[in-house]
Amino acid sequence: MKSLVVQLWLWLIKGWFIINNKELFLQIEPKVTMKPNSKIKLKDVASAFSEDKGFQIRIEDLHVGEVGNYDKNQVISLISLIKKIKEIDRDVNITVFGSPEILINITNDKKEISILKFLKIGVISLLLFFGAAIAIINFHDDVNMEDSLEDINYIVTGEREISPLYLKVPYSLGLGVGMVTFFNRLLRKKNKNEPSPLELEMHSYKKNIDDYILDITKHNKKGN
Repeated sequence: MKSLVVQLWLWLIKGWFIINNKELFLQIEPKVTMKPNSKIKLKDVASAFSEDKGFQIRIEDLHVGEVGNYDKNQVISLISLIKKIKEIDRDVNITVFGSPEILINITNDKKEISILKFLKIGVISLLLFFGAAIAIINFHDDVNMEDSLEDINYIVTGEREISPLYLKVPYSLGLGVGMVTFFNRLLRKKNKNEPSPLELEMHSYKKNIDDYILDITKHNKKGN
């Protein structure tokens, strides 16, 4: 009889522990953008889920930090978020998905003057245009493309002709069309979800920049 009572008490204690033990799931964002002098809430840097909706709302509105009044980047560690959550409920079980650090990108809402913006775009476009043109000219000069076209013309027609325009013009047009097709600018409606090689390079470049900023910011934070 005594052992039955003990087992019953153990069962009740175990059931109470299971009922009162909360589960919290966090999906951490690797990078967020915020304004200077703003408060950082947990919902700004992570997505939270709990079966206890009241507890979930409290966690989402939890104050986890502040943004400075300067245009520098900040880093929030996952450990600091867990400490803040444990201050509310030390018995909660936390399951985390995502990055162990969060990069806070601080940006102002200062709008650039339209004239200056268009001037920058114009100057950069001219530099890219002439730079690409010079690169293509030097490439064709190195491989002696003019003689190659003359040899092709001789093989096909059996006659020697200097600078055959009926080969040069289609070749020039095909060069432009080929570049546009390579960068996926002609068939974008057909393949909406397929990124172009340029977009892939830009994505890789931005990811490398974010990783570099994260490492530098963490190093400076430890140094201070």
